[in-house]
Amino acid sequence: MKKTLLAATSAMVLAISTVSSASAKDGFYLAVRGGNTNFNLNNKKDASTDSAREDYGDTWHVAGALGYKYKYFRLEGEYTFRNNIDDNYENIVSGNITSDRNVKLDADTFLVNAYVDLMPNYWISPYIAGGIGLSRLKLESHVINGAGSPETSEKDTTFTWMLGAGLSLRLNRCLNLDAGYRYVDMGELGHAEFTLHEVYGGLRFTF
Repeated sequence: MKKTLLAATSAMVLAISTVSSASAKDGFYLAVRGGNTNFNLNNKKDASTDSAREDYGDTWHVAGALGYKYKYFRLEGEYTFRNNIDDNYENIVSGNITSDRNVKLDADTFLVNAYVDLMPNYWISPYIAGGIGLSRLKLESHVINGAGSPETSEKDTTFTWMLGAGLSLRLNRCLNLDAGYRYVDMGELGHAEFTLHEVYGGLRFTF
């Protein structure tokens, strides 16, 4: 039993050492990601919904990216599709007056992202990320009951930025499994500022 355990441990250490000593491949890569998105809306004080903060809850997203890796650094272009929000919410119109509204929100994003892999030649490596780009937003809402503007519809293309961090697991010299978190600020649409929190996992293949 002890010999078996020692042999298994030795094999594991040898495998990790082999992966750690081999340089990760540089070059162009494709990445696919998906996970959970939590939308938040913050209305400005001069909006009809006086300083309201609304949590639009959770939905899912998928993303695809084409990038280039060189040693510790990665640069990529990414498109993210998010499942539409379509639900009912209560919001404060003024003081204690509330209204129930149906809200529909569409949001997709184009970003240019930069990553720093802190230990790219090891089997597991933390990374940090930042990005800038554009989001296409469309927001529709109408009052189900209560006070407030009966129906609104707005759409725009907004400046967007993100910050994030995560871990990358090397499956082999070309293939990585990534998991992380990012905060995204999608700018303002009308009187509202949109932000979101995302957690994701995905695969990245370097050619």
